[in-house]
Amino acid sequence: MASKRDTPAEQGESSPDQSLSEFVASLPEDKKLQLIQMLEVSRVETTFSGPLPSPEDFKKYNEVLPDAANRLMALAEKEQQIRADGQAGTLANDRRRITGSLLMGMSLIAVAGLATWLGIPLIALPIGLAGVLTALVRQVLNWLDRRRG
Repeated sequence: MASKRDTPAEQGESSPDQSLSEFVASLPEDKKLQLIQMLEVSRVETTFSGPLPSPEDFKKYNEVLPDAANRLMALAEKEQQIRADGQAGTLANDRRRITGSLLMGMSLIAVAGLATWLGIPLIALPIGLAGVLTALVRQVLNWLDRRRG
């Protein structure tokens, strides 16, 4: 009783790969080239990306585990909602930063105006320039964001 199976080559038979190799070797060169071109044209490569499996795999999931497709869809929808909520939070933070920098710039300009009114122009000039620079930088960053978006 042997525990090892004999391959077709060991049994004295030719394997399918050997027969194919022999067939290809027996072809004239121009026919080999035609065969290679036909095989290259007939090769199909399928790729699939995304949070869900390919439709064929999706169907197989449902065959193995009833309601698996619905559970996967719910999972993908939940992930999409989490991402949308995260983007909304990021947008709200961006708005707060913009408002804060605008208020800071306007406050600096107001303090510079007050320092000028009180007769302290040496302090007013750098504070006023800082306020104007803050507003200018914010405008440039907004302009760059709009160009990228």
